[in-house]
Amino acid sequence: MGSFHWLIVIPYYFFAALAALLLLTVIARLTRARVPANALVLAAVSLSLAVLVAPLLTGWTTLAQYTGRPLLLIVVGSFALAGLDVILQQWLPLPLDKELDAL
Repeated sequence: MGSFHWLIVIPYYFFAALAALLLLTVIARLTRARVPANALVLAAVSLSLAVLVAPLLTGWTTLAQYTGRPLLLIVVGSFALAGLDVILQQWLPLPLDKELDAL
């Protein structure tokens, strides 16, 4: 059986998708775009897959470069974006807030 080092991509994908969703939500709030929640989630997942898989497939990065420090930066960034989204939600409500509350 080969090395399991490629498993580091799983937490990267999870937190990158979460951070991308929060970033897209903040952008939608600031631009007052009426974007459905499903479209934001689809865009976030696609963006995170592209950002993680494309550099690996093209040889720009290797699995050895996917270490804990960049992952920690993504996690901290997602918490910062979540806090910013909560603050902006009070002043810039969007229709997608009702969609998310219904879940």
